[in-house]
Amino acid sequence: MAANTAAMMILLYLIYVIIVVNHAGVNNGVLGFSLNSMSKRSTSSYKLQSTSTSDSTVTVNDGITDNTTQTIIQHKRPRIPILSYQNNYVIVNKPTGMSMHHNSKSRWGRNGLVLEQSIKKQLARKPYLVHRLDHRTSGACLLGFDSTTASKLHGRLRSKDAMKLYVALVRGDLRHQFQYAAGSDGVDMSIDDDGSLIGRCERLPVIALNNGQSEIGMNTEDKAIGSEYKGKITVNIPIKVDNVAKEAQTDFYFLSSMDIEEEEDNEDENTATPYITKSLTLLLCRLHTGRSHQIRKHVRKAFNAPIIGDSEHGDSRVNRYWRQNIELDRMGLHCWYINLPPSDENESEIECMAPLPLDFSEVLHHEMLKPLWKEATRIQPLLKRKPYDERSGSYGRSYRKSLKQI
Repeated sequence: MAANTAAMMILLYLIYVIIVVNHAGVNNGVLGFSLNSMSKRSTSSYKLQSTSTSDSTVTVNDGITDNTTQTIIQHKRPRIPILSYQNNYVIVNKPTGMSMHHNSKSRWGRNGLVLEQSIKKQLARKPYLVHRLDHRTSGACLLGFDSTTASKLHGRLRSKDAMKLYVALVRGDLRHQFQYAAGSDGVDMSIDDDGSLIGRCERLPVIALNNGQSEIGMNTEDKAIGSEYKGKITVNIPIKVDNVAKEAQTDFYFLSSMDIEEEEDNEDENTATPYITKSLTLLLCRLHTGRSHQIRKHVRKAFNAPIIGDSEHGDSRVNRYWRQNIELDRMGLHCWYINLPPSDENESEIECMAPLPLDFSEVLHHEMLKPLWKEATRIQPLLKRKPYDERSGSYGRSYRKSLKQI
């Protein structure tokens, strides 16, 4: 009898506590499931961050409060251009300003779209990163659809015969350095003991597309071609990884260079910018190792010619000048070409070119940079290729279904 009485008292006490707490939650909005808090959340609006310029506005009825309608701004998720879609891997043209994966710098759910997540939603398949590009670097990016494929592709990418070419827009006129390099088969151009710069006479890398058909590019035997176009400078400067110096090697090839002559306004000394170098060089860069920020660090240390738009290794005043004059609101670095030779007889060659995106090519077509672009495309006509998106290979959610029907 006593036990039943005690149980009844405990039950009544619990009911009393629930009634009191629920009453306080309704009046003060303490509980997350209370009607008051629900009405607060229902009248709030949200905005998804995206690089897309097309938005849609949706008006909905919340069905709870007197505020019968609310406006929700929905941004369309930008589509990542597909360069090559295969059963076990995909090559995409990564836009600038997109992180490869979620990390402490990607600012979850606020300002940054993430390539890994975007591809997963776009193709309805889980991607595995084979290599990485910096946040503000655009270009060809290889992803596998399973861990085994991604691991094999990563091994092929690290092969000495693999080719990964970047287009870089850097500060300064580097014609003299490449003319000097072209006059020898191995001249030491080092300026200190921290690594080496070796210059030699060598033509641009031959790019084979369309089943081995070589592109029509520069003829190094043409006497009209300047000597600077026949030079290659190999930079061997170690890069620290976790405070340990690691070997890093990059080959640089000359595409074009120009000086911009501009009359300074001397009436106001504050508007004059004598410290800004108004000359530019377009380089083709081949990576032999894949250290973090390798090209950005090598051009800065070897040539004192940081990439335009590089806020970490460059000059903010120079970047501001080009942003205001040619509207370059990105980093001038693009992964342009990837070629992976087969590692055995059961594999096929993988090659892909990522045309320059519009936000980069339009800058190079600017009135101020026309001589630079004209000379570069004369030397390497493939730079004129237009961006494309291989939509026919994007099976999306029907991919697995299509496999079952085969």
